[in-house]
Amino acid sequence: MSISSTLRRASLALVCLPALCMVGTASAQTRFHMHAGSGPRGTAVGGGYTTASGGTITHQGAHYARGANGASYTGHNRFTRNANGSASSSHTFNGTTAAGGSFGSSGAYSRSASGSVTGSSQTTASGPRGSYDASTQTANGVTTHATTATNAATGITYNGQTTYTKGQGITHSGSCTNASGATVSCGQ
Repeated sequence: MSISSTLRRASLALVCLPALCMVGTASAQTRFHMHAGSGPRGTAVGGGYTTASGGTITHQGAHYARGANGASYTGHNRFTRNANGSASSSHTFNGTTAAGGSFGSSGAYSRSASGSVTGSSQTTASGPRGSYDASTQTANGVTTHATTATNAATGITYNGQTTYTKGQGITHSGSCTNASGATVSCGQ
């Protein structure tokens, strides 16, 4: 199924998907779309809308999928660009795997009219083979990414941090510990 329509200076009564609902009036121009499918491997549906008004463009979307093996995914995102050049974006998604694992991510970033970027995001995943946690922070020309990953089979955990400073470059540090907390080689 595929639906696509453009509304100009018309009322938009309701567009609704899981985690994507909008009620109100479309000013200037709003375009929405929706796609869905189902088959032997599972079901998926996704859609979104984009609105342009007074030099500001906003897009919001949502997606959902479920596999025949029990895996699932749900996510949505939003992006806005203003007439003065500033912008913002955000996202959230999560899901499960057929093997019993889970994953998720969320974040939000903004850019000022002068080009300065700030924001943060987080990502997690866990399952029979281990776990993963990461976070990213950006502000004042400095971006820091921290990662923690544990191997369920060996019990070894990796902790790392990467920092980018505008005009200076990238630095990185990382180390590994075993289940007892002792420092070990990351190659084990």
